Amino acid sequence: MKESIKNMKAYQAELPAEAVKAKYGLSHLARLSANESVYGPSPKVYQAIRATADDILGYYPDGQATVLREAVAKHDHVAPESLVFGVGADELIQLLTRTVLTPGSNIIIPDPTFGEYAMHAQIEQADTKKIPVKLETGQVDFDAMLAAVNEKTSMVWLANPNNPTGVFEKRSDILAFLEKLPKTVILVVDEAYYDFVDEPDATVAIDVKNYTNLVVLRTLSKAYGLANLRVGYGIMQEPLYGVMQAVRLPYNLNTYQIVGATAAVEDQNYLNQVVTKTQVERKQFQTFLRDNNLTFYDSQTNFIWIKVGDTKKVGEYLLSQGYQVNDHLNSEWIRIALGTAEDNVGMQKAILTIMK
Repeated sequence: MKESIKNMKAYQAELPAEAVKAKYGLSHLARLSANESVYGPSPKVYQAIRATADDILGYYPDGQATVLREAVAKHDHVAPESLVFGVGADELIQLLTRTVLTPGSNIIIPDPTFGEYAMHAQIEQADTKKIPVKLETGQVDFDAMLAAVNEKTSMVWLANPNNPTGVFEKRSDILAFLEKLPKTVILVVDEAYYDFVDEPDATVAIDVKNYTNLVVLRTLSKAYGLANLRVGYGIMQEPLYGVMQAVRLPYNLNTYQIVGATAAVEDQNYLNQVVTKTQVERKQFQTFLRDNNLTFYDSQTNFIWIKVGDTKKVGEYLLSQGYQVNDHLNSEWIRIALGTAEDNVGMQKAILTIMK
């Protein structure tokens, strides 16, 4: 066994909803801890999956996910041969670190950010340099990130918008940083929450064709409402593209994933409806926080990072009231995913009660 993983702790998955409801005597539970979409996927996803013939089960799926590849390439305005698909973006994070990192190399990440970047670096026996975000705004400190780069740096990870802060970085700032980064260092921009951004020029996906050391990750788990289906993809150039295709499992997406994800991508009208609802709820929730002088970072996602003091106390109280939030990322800050309009109002009342 690798020494680097002997003391690793397992991921804390959410308890099943029925178990939580039974424990707290709840008739209603709003699960707002994993940034899932409360609106679910397009109805066309269900239709596409149900229309898939049963006789496919004895045969391997399309290893290249051809129909999904074509749909995503068309929507994102990228070349089909630049797309690598995975079982969620999680698999791509794993494959990228396995492909790029070597023992003794290092990665650079903002702090806080998504925990899997550091976790997979640890598995590959690489070091992680954590650069604190700017305290007042939550913005990435690009100058400090660049200063941390040395001859052992192999990757820089940037979730944009960031998880758990929800803070968004401009495309121009990311490209300016990339221009200063050594060409031997891979910059991975994880755009899992990109669809929720209401700022212009929000993605660097269109820039991948100009940089061999730029990778963009996307997922269908969030805005598309397909968390259970597990579909993600990466956009990248050669030579990384060819190597990633070689190391991924040949049939990693099954036919139901391919068919369902394709239907979701092709129904942009439904996606736009979900995004609009989310943006309305986000604006209302952040207005509530400002009006009550609560500290938070401006979010461009479907969740908000809020400073509450004792996170365990606040999280436990919210759970007892039927609102399951993420209270184990920080001792002072909690991450609350946006729910339905009704749940958001109820949660705001609960927050005011516990924060008095």
